[in-house]
Amino acid sequence: MLRRVLLLGLLLLAGLVPAGTALAKTVPADAPFRVVILDHMAGWQLRQFARRGAIGLLVPGAGPTTNRRQALAQLVRGRQENARLGGVPEGPPLLSANLATGTPSHARTIIVTLPPRTPNGGTVANDKRYYVVVLGGGFHGLLVSRTTRIPGLVSIVDIAPTALGHLRGSLTSTPSAHAVASLKQLNAQIHANNRLKLAALIVLACFAALLAAIRPRAALTAVPAALLASLALGGLHVTNEVAILAVLIVATLAGGLALAWLCRTDGMLLLLFLGVVLVHLYLLAKRPDWVALTPLGPTQNSRFWGIGNQLETLLLAPLLAGAAIAGRRFGLLGFTAFGLLGLFLMTDNRFGSDGGGAIVLGVALAFLGARTLRIGVRGFVTILLAAALVVLKDVSSNLQAAGPDHLRSAFGSGLSGLWAVAKNRVPLSYQPAIHDWTTVLPLAIWFLVSFAAALYVARRRPTRDLVITVGIAMVTSLLVNDSAMYELTGGVVVLAALARFAPAPAVPVTVRSLVRTLSPAAVAVRSRRSRSPLPR
Repeated sequence: MLRRVLLLGLLLLAGLVPAGTALAKTVPADAPFRVVILDHMAGWQLRQFARRGAIGLLVPGAGPTTNRRQALAQLVRGRQENARLGGVPEGPPLLSANLATGTPSHARTIIVTLPPRTPNGGTVANDKRYYVVVLGGGFHGLLVSRTTRIPGLVSIVDIAPTALGHLRGSLTSTPSAHAVASLKQLNAQIHANNRLKLAALIVLACFAALLAAIRPRAALTAVPAALLASLALGGLHVTNEVAILAVLIVATLAGGLALAWLCRTDGMLLLLFLGVVLVHLYLLAKRPDWVALTPLGPTQNSRFWGIGNQLETLLLAPLLAGAAIAGRRFGLLGFTAFGLLGLFLMTDNRFGSDGGGAIVLGVALAFLGARTLRIGVRGFVTILLAAALVVLKDVSSNLQAAGPDHLRSAFGSGLSGLWAVAKNRVPLSYQPAIHDWTTVLPLAIWFLVSFAAALYVARRRPTRDLVITVGIAMVTSLLVNDSAMYELTGGVVVLAALARFAPAPAVPVTVRSLVRTLSPAAVAVRSRRSRSPLPR
């Protein structure tokens, strides 16, 4: 009996030791796709792979810099970490990646190229995209990622879910008769637009200031004209930098003047602003690449799609002016409706869920609403709390849906996620601004001078309210966002647009006046008046 007990104990011990070792060290399971890393992929190899599978451009990391170690760590973990926070995410690897010396020929293989090795683990600029290929599994044409929402562009975090065969987060493909040519055009478009991010805003600021001096109403309509021209550039896939700037300049000047002539009443202006918002809502949901691949879109190394800091700042002009007009013409109902539309555009995940933009717009709307509707400090606090509740409700409903969400890291982990976002403001926002002080400081001086000039020329109270609102919005944006250069320059554009604009005075439409107007007695009186004979 004792012998059997000892034998059974030895067998159990022999079975527990491997199990304990497996628990101590995570071993990636066999994946449906084998991941292979190539140091270089020649053009003839890419064309050969394109005939057998799907191809794309791989963004190796998040943030301004990257290297081979950071890219590999994010690839095998399927998680992203901004380079300013170290670039190496926590957690065990989900898969293993092999280094190939020849041309991979096996089916069900993912082939990636990564940044080259650098001496002493140094970093390189994260402004280059690398080829990625998926062979087998029914992949053909261009790779499609739910993370980027741009056909042909792939994030480093898309590789692990695809290799492991996960339904959530995996790549798909779309047919393309000229996949290699499409990738080259996409790469050129991203390169040109990234180079023009700041230059385009400076051009818009200069010409908006010129129009503010000679045709104030055209300065306001120049911003919607530039926004619509930017969408056209994205839809037409323009890659020439000179052509991009030329279109923006012509659209700002000629488009601003033409729209000012067409929108000679505040009602027409309100329709214009409403149209700009609705066009962005539609394209962000249906064709997000048209908005992303423009000088005013987000940089293609982290956010990829949705509303970036450039677009968020420029949209303040139509959103604030539209809310002011709606508030003066239709009272609280009009202001609330237009404000909710703007918050929905900034917050909902179907359009990019820009958390910083939602905060900036919420604070701006609260101040502007309190001034426009003349409801004082209590009104400011009430509108601010109402905007916060609307944003949180929308974020909460978005988190329940599957798929990538820009706000999941902040709100998906409770208070710890919010604390991490607040703590990371220093390395992600404030330190980069201090590091680039030679560029940020002149732009900050430009904005302060523009703000002072706008206050000086804003002699009417509604205009002063708009200018002060822009100042409050910019301070809030610098606190919560991470692109000071873009925010300050975009703020100059918005100040020039609003500095000499004042909504026409109108009788606010309240709930009581609406009830009186639509009551049966009022309708009967108006009917009798309409049937009465005309005086001779």
